[in-house]
Amino acid sequence: MSAANKPKRTVRGRRPQFHQDPAIDKLHGMLMAMAAEMSVLYERIDTMERVAERRGVMLRDELEKFTPDADAAATREAWRQKFLERLFYLYREEVDDRQNQDSDASYAAFLKEIS
Repeated sequence: MSAANKPKRTVRGRRPQFHQDPAIDKLHGMLMAMAAEMSVLYERIDTMERVAERRGVMLRDELEKFTPDADAAATREAWRQKFLERLFYLYREEVDDRQNQDSDASYAAFLKEIS
């Protein structure tokens, strides 16, 4: 599915606000998203290292020496972009909402003008 055809996956309506400054709520959301990602990654890496060690592979040492090739670097960059999209979704959602409000206002003004 292309980016242009990708459905918007956001919740309609106002977000609950917990702090006086809405930016704090956004920052908190970003921090929690990153903490969740890091927790999963930590457990996965720990599991891989322990499984490898059981099989006689000192993976921790090998990881320190590893240099990614061009294909691995491209795959990592694609993952990084998707991760950043998830991390900054609150900001994108706000921009989308503002753009929709502008569009709705423009459309209403246009209807009023032609009627």
